[in-house]
Amino acid sequence: MCNGDQFLKHSIELDYVKGHMGGNEIVFLDGSQISPKRYVDVGLSALESPSVHGDQTGVLLKPKGSGDIRVKIVDRTTKGFITMCGGLSQVLPKALVETYLGKRFGIRKPVKKIDLETDLGIVRISVKNVKGETVAFTDMTKFVNECYRRGLSQIQVSGVDAFKIGKFLVVDAGEILRSHPAADFVRMNQAAKEVLIDMQKDFDKQNLMPEANADYSLFDMYPEDSMHGRVLFPHSIPIGSIEPSCGTGTIAVAVALAYSRRITGPSASIRFDSGDGPFLGGTETTKVEMLVENGTVKHAEFTHSLVEITSLGKIWVHNLSANRGE
Repeated sequence: MCNGDQFLKHSIELDYVKGHMGGNEIVFLDGSQISPKRYVDVGLSALESPSVHGDQTGVLLKPKGSGDIRVKIVDRTTKGFITMCGGLSQVLPKALVETYLGKRFGIRKPVKKIDLETDLGIVRISVKNVKGETVAFTDMTKFVNECYRRGLSQIQVSGVDAFKIGKFLVVDAGEILRSHPAADFVRMNQAAKEVLIDMQKDFDKQNLMPEANADYSLFDMYPEDSMHGRVLFPHSIPIGSIEPSCGTGTIAVAVALAYSRRITGPSASIRFDSGDGPFLGGTETTKVEMLVENGTVKHAEFTHSLVEITSLGKIWVHNLSANRGE
């Protein structure tokens, strides 16, 4: 039988706030309560069941530079740090406005903008109060620039035309259906899962990235409206990591549309249905605004229609130093 007193004696108590953007679940932790050496393992612990559970952990810290708040982002699928998370940037303003986190990190109300210090640099989040709701608009231009630094190309994966957009594998569902008509991405049947897994494996075999791919965007555009589509993000189906919404993944799709000249600009406003579950599309909307010049995206921002805080409280994680007698 587990001794509760012994467990607490050898554990660290942490405050957390959890929210989601269209089902993309984000857990925020106070970095002052965690050793910097443990950001990753503690962040991953918070994401796994039976703990709080989520897709990304944002370890919040006091800013080092001119930003308002700093974050180290831990990702469940990659099991390490990532440079940017769009969902986190959408949930953070609500967490700062609607919970104790704003006061703890010195964010004064009314909040009109947040300069977030990330591993990509400062990301500007504009904040509006719309009918009593906190609505965020995230400038994703730094992430777009990272995509270009990592490289864009048209590729073939398991015989299907696709795109490498930075670190993302981006695939048009219509292209898959040409050679795999049994795949149903709305019901997400077994045939659909199998072809998506095979494509991700083939992407890795081609050594297009220095590490195994865990960033995956599936999309299609409605025939009657070239600026309206559906998205899904099957980052790692074998471990059940299928995000119904993903900010960086949506931006990667938008960059692919510009790269392939399906969007020519100079400005574009694109809507993507997402958010209801592990299948293509949904009743929520991710809206992307872009400036495009000769097929190159010069500026991009996005917002999502449903962002909520779902819980807050305390979690306990094992204190490694207790085993070492420190």
